[in-house]
Amino acid sequence: MNIVDRPDIANNTHAAVLIGAGLTSYFLNENRPKTALIPPLTGGALLLLSSGIKAGNQNVAHAAVGMTSLLSVMTGILLSKAIAPSQEAKQKFKPEVLRRRASVFGLMTLTGLAAVGVYVAGFIQKRK
Repeated sequence: MNIVDRPDIANNTHAAVLIGAGLTSYFLNENRPKTALIPPLTGGALLLLSSGIKAGNQNVAHAAVGMTSLLSVMTGILLSKAIAPSQEAKQKFKPEVLRRRASVFGLMTLTGLAAVGVYVAGFIQKRK
């Protein structure tokens, strides 16, 4: 068996990372920004879609790919801003906060892109 045959595993892994990283960001930030709850909520939604993905429901799989792709783009943008911060961001955030943000956004982006890769490879494999 190959991971492409089990996209639900990639989905669950990415969802777990979103939940863990998002809650970590939320609780480590003393301001408790509501936007830090977007990844955990998305992760929860992806977990709900997992059984449909495992069953081979294409509509559910496409919804998961769309959600994962959109959030991966968003976290990728935030990753780039944490890696190369503007002068305003350098004044706003301490260096350790920027490093933490880069780590969290990097992890979410990496697992998101990996999950999208598994989904797409699975779609290609099924079309052959």
